[in-house]
Amino acid sequence: MLQRNIASRYATALFLAARDSGQLEAVEAAFPPIAGAVRDNADLYRFLVHPAIAPTEKKKIIKQLMADLKDKANEMLYDYLCLVVDKQREEYIPLMSEVFQDRLMEHRSQITAQVETPYALPEELKAGLREKLGHVTGKTILLEEVVNPELMGGVLVRLGDRVIDGTVMHRLDQLKETLKAVKV
Repeated sequence: MLQRNIASRYATALFLAARDSGQLEAVEAAFPPIAGAVRDNADLYRFLVHPAIAPTEKKKIIKQLMADLKDKANEMLYDYLCLVVDKQREEYIPLMSEVFQDRLMEHRSQITAQVETPYALPEELKAGLREKLGHVTGKTILLEEVVNPELMGGVLVRLGDRVIDGTVMHRLDQLKETLKAVKV
């Protein structure tokens, strides 16, 4: 919980700075690859979080990571990451990127819906599902489709912390409970 709070403060600050300077899209494009490199490369992660390594050396590595990214927003992101290094919060960089993406989706009034079905859905069903979920949430729906052949049929939808279970197994469980409750 504390980690999420720390990451949230830093990510929110970056989001607000990028929004106010009109660089949201550029930071959105640049931050995930940097955070992914920190998360996925164990040696890089250990280097960045090691307390005996000087911040100047860490900043050199960050500059090298960002060498391919040459626009103004990346100067903002570089300055941000230097601040993170100065404050010794390097371990939170991947989580900061996730929180930044969450803030961006809130700003755009978007939400990701994970849709689990026993087979891949045709486009017209996806469009209908997006529309209905959009009416329920009042937000633009980004579908993340998961095919789970173990489901007998129906659909399982996860919207943040909400779950809509329309699977055959769930309906059978409900029927079983109803039959148990009936007195003969």
